Amino acid sequence: MHNVYTPIIGMEVHVELKTKSKMFCSCVNDPEAKEPNTTICPICLAHPGTLPVPNRDAIVRTVLIGKALSCDIRSLSKFDRKHYFYPDLPKAYQISQYDEPIAEHGTILLKFPLEDNARDEAKIGICRVHLEEDTAKLLHGTDGMTLVDFNRAGVPLVEIVTDPDFQSATEAKIYCQELRLLFRALGVSDADMEKGHMRCEANVSVQKAGTFDIVDGAVKPRRACILNNKVELKNLNSFRAVEKAILYEIERQTALAESGETWEQQTRGWDDAKGETVLQRLKENANDYRYFPEPDIPPFEPLQIAGHCNLPELPQAKRERFHEEYGFSYADAMILTQDAVWADFTEAVMSELVDWLHSLPGDTQEMDSIQEQKKNKIARLAAGWLTTKLMGFLNEQGKTISDVRCSPENFAELIALLYSGRVNATNGYKILVIMASSGTDKDPTHIMEEKGYGQISDIEALGSVIDEVIQNHPVQVQQWKDGKEPILKFLIGMVMKATEGGADPTAVEKILRETLSEKP
Repeated sequence: MHNVYTPIIGMEVHVELKTKSKMFCSCVNDPEAKEPNTTICPICLAHPGTLPVPNRDAIVRTVLIGKALSCDIRSLSKFDRKHYFYPDLPKAYQISQYDEPIAEHGTILLKFPLEDNARDEAKIGICRVHLEEDTAKLLHGTDGMTLVDFNRAGVPLVEIVTDPDFQSATEAKIYCQELRLLFRALGVSDADMEKGHMRCEANVSVQKAGTFDIVDGAVKPRRACILNNKVELKNLNSFRAVEKAILYEIERQTALAESGETWEQQTRGWDDAKGETVLQRLKENANDYRYFPEPDIPPFEPLQIAGHCNLPELPQAKRERFHEEYGFSYADAMILTQDAVWADFTEAVMSELVDWLHSLPGDTQEMDSIQEQKKNKIARLAAGWLTTKLMGFLNEQGKTISDVRCSPENFAELIALLYSGRVNATNGYKILVIMASSGTDKDPTHIMEEKGYGQISDIEALGSVIDEVIQNHPVQVQQWKDGKEPILKFLIGMVMKATEGGADPTAVEKILRETLSEKP
């Protein structure tokens, strides 16, 4: 009989701040500089006699992150020295924060749209948000030599540590995705994982069910139970890697536990090519780092330095508003708010759309009535054309929404033409391509009239086409008369083809039925 094992997962995420200068000196903050060791100074290289001066902007941005994560901002904070010996650390210690971080005791609410997830949402505790300096970068050559580039040394780095509140690898991945959206919305970092702006690490352990409790963010053994050691996972340079590495480690530790084996606390790296974690080193404890207060930097008051820094609308709140105000599904709202430019474009489209619908002939309802009664239908139509048609076209062209001249007003007009039935989807897409491809912002109504893309619903105009289709397909006509109703779709399709998609399908079906019923 197998024991039931429960994974305990916590996350540590580092993000490089997009400040003009480094954390403790005036060097340009450009860790991706083409030439190595060009944005450095004696402070970066820890020359004797140099003194660090904290970057005010980095402190302000850390306070913003803490507020966005509902953290308490400490009235007094300080920097500490974290000692360890490694070639990428010029001082042989890192200026970091230990017992008095800038922010602590926060939360973030995650919603899980996947049906196979164990729960719909989770409140993840944020243990701490602290500020430190980044290390240098090691460059391993094919000749066996390792070089050190100090351009990254001293770049402002924020570390966010969670409580062990994740129940699955999927939840951990979604958390990391939410953090990236948050960083970008705040404007504190580009959070590009491929460039190392954002680095994710996971702490994973599996425990026998019923042997532990999580109290105030700490895992406590029950009675005389002995818990398995945790493993820290590094080199998770994509969201996919975060999920796959945690899944692998849960399976690996479960197999060890079931066979009665134990393991030491350790750090393992993710080998994406092999799809497995590999041992890097035994994990140090806090005592091993010999933390003590940084003597060259006095304690400081984060809130006094940050002043009145107001938060923008955060991604989660924007998604909720898009759902409530515009009627988008949560899935569409997620897609449309992931990028600030797309979100702004969508907002402008939706604010214009109701006015366009109200101005179209034949619709005499009040604007408020249209918005209330038909909001969901309008939202589905607009979301489909934004997320599938427009985004798809731009992806094919290798362009972004910033590259096209199509204004929100004209896009809203196109949606209004589609909604009112003045143009069908086939010709609507042709209009969209012209709007998105041209060097000038073209009015969709003018394109429709100029190209003859409007829907043909005139009985006289459609009558001759329908007569020709009936004459050319006698077998299918007889099948329909014999009771095979689905054949009508084929005949409608032939009319649509003959009119190059310009016919109104509803009008075609009505006239086709009447014509077929009249003919012997």
